[in-house]
Amino acid sequence: MSDDHRAERRRQIATAALHCFSRKGFEGTSMADIIAESQLSAGAIYNHYKNKHDLVERVVHDVMSGRTADLAALEKQTPLPHPATVVREFLGGLGRDLGDPSILVQVWGAAIVDAGLKEIVGELMRELIGLFERYFRAWFLKRNLSAAAARQRAKAVAPVIVGICQGYLLQAAIVPGFDGDAYLSAIELVDPDFVLIQAH
Repeated sequence: MSDDHRAERRRQIATAALHCFSRKGFEGTSMADIIAESQLSAGAIYNHYKNKHDLVERVVHDVMSGRTADLAALEKQTPLPHPATVVREFLGGLGRDLGDPSILVQVWGAAIVDAGLKEIVGELMRELIGLFERYFRAWFLKRNLSAAAARQRAKAVAPVIVGICQGYLLQAAIVPGFDGDAYLSAIELVDPDFVLIQAH
């Protein structure tokens, strides 16, 4: 099997898994469900993935690769895009890749009681924080902070921005009539230095 064929087969399996997760929930989906959805043999599936956790880990890393590329492209723009734009692009990319971003919320919930999955999700969080930390270092350098100050502020801000993204995904999955555009627009009420603008 060529590398291209192998990569395409893995994408086929991952897409089948995401369809199952969206339809039956992460916990409710078995490997048998994924095998049936993919229309491949069990041997073909297990040739690529050992189990459901292995599959989730691969999908997560593929999604993160896409988000890394998105942020790298944004960092090359002049002027550097506003943080609110970066968050919009990030969440939009998740939506395109996953189809149903609430799948992430299901995985987070399952990770609370599953040590193996918790490790995978923890690594995802570290990667996400690292992506935003890199962007904010560039942002604060453009704001004429010293390299040390930019690094320190980016390290402080990045986990908060990841929390904003998680809040969006959680509310989108659970709150009836959730207004995603209003949520994202509210980020602009925070100035680029992340000091709340006082209401007048």
